Amino acid sequence: MTVAKNHPEAPPPAHQPPGVDLTNCDREPIHIPGSIQPHGLILAMAEPDLTIVSVSANVVDWTRRPAPEFGGQPLEALLSDEGAAAVRGALGSSDPVGGNPYALRLRGREAEAEWNSILHRHDGLALLEMEPRDASALSYRACFDHVRALTQRLQTTKTLADACAATVAEVRRMTGYGFVMVYRFLGDASGQVIAEDRADDMPSYIGLHFPASDIPAQARALYVRNPSRNIPDAAYSPAALVPAADPRTERPIDLSQAGLRSVSPIHVEYLSNMGMRASMSVSIIRDGQLWGLISCMDREPRYPSYEVRQACELMAHALAWQIGVLAEVEAANYRLRLKTLQTTLALDMGSAADAHEVLRNHSPALLEAVDASGAVLWAAGTMTPVGRLPPQEDLGGLLTWVQMSMRGEILHTDHLSASYPGGAALVAEASGLLAVPLSRSGQDMMLWFRPELPRTVQWGGDPNKAATPQGADGRLHPRKSFEAWAEQVRGRSRPWEPYEIAAAMEFRDMAVDAIVRRSAELERSSAAIRRVADQLETFVHVASHDLLEPARQVETLTDILQDMIPAEIAADEEVSEVVSGIRGVSGRLRRLIGDLADYSQVGRQAQPFEPVDLDDVLRETREMLARPIAEAEARIVAESLPMVVCDKRQIRHVFLNLISNALKYRSPARRPVIRVFEGSGPAGQPMKPETTKGLDPAGARAVTVCVEDNGIGFPPGQGENIFEPFRRLHGSGRYEGTGVGLAICRKIIERHGGSIHATGREGQGSTFCFALPVRGSYPLNS
Repeated sequence: MTVAKNHPEAPPPAHQPPGVDLTNCDREPIHIPGSIQPHGLILAMAEPDLTIVSVSANVVDWTRRPAPEFGGQPLEALLSDEGAAAVRGALGSSDPVGGNPYALRLRGREAEAEWNSILHRHDGLALLEMEPRDASALSYRACFDHVRALTQRLQTTKTLADACAATVAEVRRMTGYGFVMVYRFLGDASGQVIAEDRADDMPSYIGLHFPASDIPAQARALYVRNPSRNIPDAAYSPAALVPAADPRTERPIDLSQAGLRSVSPIHVEYLSNMGMRASMSVSIIRDGQLWGLISCMDREPRYPSYEVRQACELMAHALAWQIGVLAEVEAANYRLRLKTLQTTLALDMGSAADAHEVLRNHSPALLEAVDASGAVLWAAGTMTPVGRLPPQEDLGGLLTWVQMSMRGEILHTDHLSASYPGGAALVAEASGLLAVPLSRSGQDMMLWFRPELPRTVQWGGDPNKAATPQGADGRLHPRKSFEAWAEQVRGRSRPWEPYEIAAAMEFRDMAVDAIVRRSAELERSSAAIRRVADQLETFVHVASHDLLEPARQVETLTDILQDMIPAEIAADEEVSEVVSGIRGVSGRLRRLIGDLADYSQVGRQAQPFEPVDLDDVLRETREMLARPIAEAEARIVAESLPMVVCDKRQIRHVFLNLISNALKYRSPARRPVIRVFEGSGPAGQPMKPETTKGLDPAGARAVTVCVEDNGIGFPPGQGENIFEPFRRLHGSGRYEGTGVGLAICRKIIERHGGSIHATGREGQGSTFCFALPVRGSYPLNS
């Protein structure tokens, strides 16, 4: 392909500091470098006239006109009439990006090959990137064949290693780079090479770790916004933007979305130190987060075409999808094993004399559930140890420290010695600790332990020497050595996975906590009650299912009857009222039966608790209710909500019910305004003792979410009655409903260990608040 010559005479951008060291690279303005890589050119245009605001200095190589001559000129000064018309038409369409790449020619150079041109808008400007087309580049069809081959292979992979290995092999086969790897970001933002495919003369980095400073925070953020990064020749001299700032605003031109964006000099030197000349990276995005990179490198310059880069992005999407599938399979298998363990524990729960007997009888299950080597139950002044534990004389001090350190409903760490003063002596048995309280006071608790897991971490160079001392230019330079450097990690256990933490709390809720709170006789009685309730729920579910079809048939027959009645009879007012009455009664009957079925299934259809962002739940709720919200012309005012560990589907049902009620019972005198916010107290009143699992006596350890409306409200003093099944404060003739919805909400919230409360202001509105115990605060998550 044709490549522009370097421009050593181009001055550095005025806004870029002369030297950027590694200590402030997180603040380096890499999104506004003021220059581009010279294998293409870029122009920034002001809409709607498409006046050229800035152009890269290397435009002179292709037009023989210096860049300043184009400033303030129309787009036609640079592009052919056909090309300019194409750009204007694209920007006037609803999706100009969807047409990329556009085939354009420069003015006066119509006889030459077309340019691949990428168009996008950013920061108030229309940006056009142009690269000469390479006639020898792979076609879209050839690239598609590679993408199809990879997706077919990914579908057969069973492990993350297999999926990543298949991806790097196919990417290298398509692109021809000498080295391709999958680089995964870890919890501390450091990275590890988990797969590679390379030429025989290329070094191997498989398994090596790299410090977070190698890809600083703002670079990771750019990888999310712009998933592809291409450096065809790291030895380039940048082509400056002329001017580097928008003359209208005097702000530097933001090139965050530009593929031609110039590269940080630190990164260029980093590649040089690795012995690499060319680099291309594509982001692997999972759930909106940067999971890793597919990174390609070579010792010689490489100019991958736009088609190849797009195919690599598709391959990264396919890999991210398969990673998600494998994670779901792993989670499903774990939930299945956990359910089996929970069933085993539940079988003996009713006959156990106390919690200590349950632990002794089911210690393998309780250890296996969270993959722990030892556990201790401290309840009612008695300690029951099982498995591999610290010495008995050290447990008392540790228990006291845990009680004092507990800030929420759980405490966990994989590096106990970093937090507990006496932890260094316990690393062999208790480098990892997971603790959950069993009472509101926090005096009773269950603790799980993990032993030290000594391991050697192989780094790509000494992570403590990520930079060399200052050079003559006055700035630090990235390290020159990438040889494997071993670090011995001691005093740490295997980290606690989120699903293991959730399992510990599930076990606490289902078994240990229930037995601690009750005597053997009360537990046997409650077990019998649960069996009867389960049978009753089964009966209600079966009965409602069997009754639902006849109710639908009544509605259908009513419609048929109305069609069969002659018009002169149907016009009779009494006949019309009878038919309408039948239809109305059958409709209410069908809704009542459906609500009964939902009420009976709250516990049966429950899912395991998991960390959930309530903002996401509220967003999904608003999308599901978009039509009734629009019809009511309602305004939803939502504040930021916290993270909790809950059953996401059931909590979404609560939001749906409360917001639907606010829309249904709106006042005809004003526009509905529904406010959703985090309250300052637990549901406006002390939480009930039977629903305060793990909370302190004052109920402070709770998250409160409120839904407030300006509707018709209800009389004060009815806040408790409104949650009773079939209890309606407003006539059924005016408002549809069965009176079961809020009862379902209360059942869901109580299943989560919380409470729900309502206050009404007749004619002014109502406020519904529900409190959930804090489950997402892990102060010792190291």
